[in-house]
Amino acid sequence: MRDNENHTNTTDRADQPPDAQPQTSPKAPLGVLLLHGLTSHISCIDPVVPRLEKLGLPYRMPLLRGHGTQPSDLENVRWTDWQADGQAAFDDLLTECEQVIPVALSMGGLVGLNLALANPDTTAAIVCIAPALKLRSRLAPLAPYLARFQKTRPFKYDPKSYFDQKQGLSSQNYKEIPSRAIVEFLEFIRYTRQPSRLSRLTLPILILQATQDLTVEPRIAQFLYDTVASSDRRLIWFDRSGHEMLRDAQREEILDAIEAFLAEKMAALSQASTSKTSSAK
Repeated sequence: MRDNENHTNTTDRADQPPDAQPQTSPKAPLGVLLLHGLTSHISCIDPVVPRLEKLGLPYRMPLLRGHGTQPSDLENVRWTDWQADGQAAFDDLLTECEQVIPVALSMGGLVGLNLALANPDTTAAIVCIAPALKLRSRLAPLAPYLARFQKTRPFKYDPKSYFDQKQGLSSQNYKEIPSRAIVEFLEFIRYTRQPSRLSRLTLPILILQATQDLTVEPRIAQFLYDTVASSDRRLIWFDRSGHEMLRDAQREEILDAIEAFLAEKMAALSQASTSKTSSAK
């Protein structure tokens, strides 16, 4: 559809009446921006796609800088690069819709929260899945010092991190990460977690958190819920899921919650548009 719009040339316009305007397709009221986590494969967030297609929602699912290739490509990436990639995808999605809802996993939640704060007029709501606002590892604060001696940190599969072992063993996430990327991640967390920033968020928010998350401190979800200024804020806990919530035992329940939230926001936007049209008559 976009290609057809670009085929208009000056000769065609010269043959049109002076007041004629090129026809463009109307924008959808709502679109969804899917954001993955640090070291994540796209398969960690794409289970949402069938639900979006069912609802007829346009979407973008960008690979954030340093992902989808090899772990070493994260070496020189800064957290501002991940944020810039999210903003670029957000802006591109707005060519097809009027408002956006970020649906974001883990580190993607940091990108999504900052996008919501930076684009309040074009963000309808946000969904945060296991938002990475605090890491559970006790070694996390030591990362800047450890990075001097350990260039790369390997990940060992922990059976306790998944309730669905088949899903865990088939993970395509990076198996290691440059220490420098961990330092950037911690900087991103510090920037985003400031109460003075989060308390400015007034948009509807749905937070989904696993009580058995071994990557992110589960209690940080309650902190996010308590800190934002949204009048429409919801926190749902899941007790049979690890950090990769869309690939674990309760994935269908989690997807149902996301779909219901998106459908509700679609209906609200449709009702608001109908009321606005009626008032204009």
